[in-house]
Amino acid sequence: MAVVVVHQNEPINSALARFQRQVMKEGIIADVLAHRWYVSKSEVKRIKRLAVERLRRRRRRRRRKKPPVKVKLHPQII
Repeated sequence: MAVVVVHQNEPINSALARFQRQVMKEGIIADVLAHRWYVSKSEVKRIKRLAVERLRRRRRRRRRKKPPVKVKLHPQII
């Protein structure tokens, strides 16, 4: 649980900013959003499987080698 102690003569904006950083660091917002709806175990597995497939496709596309470029030299240069 995020707890922020407001010091004497501290502006409320800086205390609020510290509170927001603490909430983000602890992952409270992500947890609330994740538990917003019930997701069955099979659905979680399906979502993870699809994410892995997308990642593999993206990596495969990046690994594709481009065909080598053939450079023709002028005979006088050689």
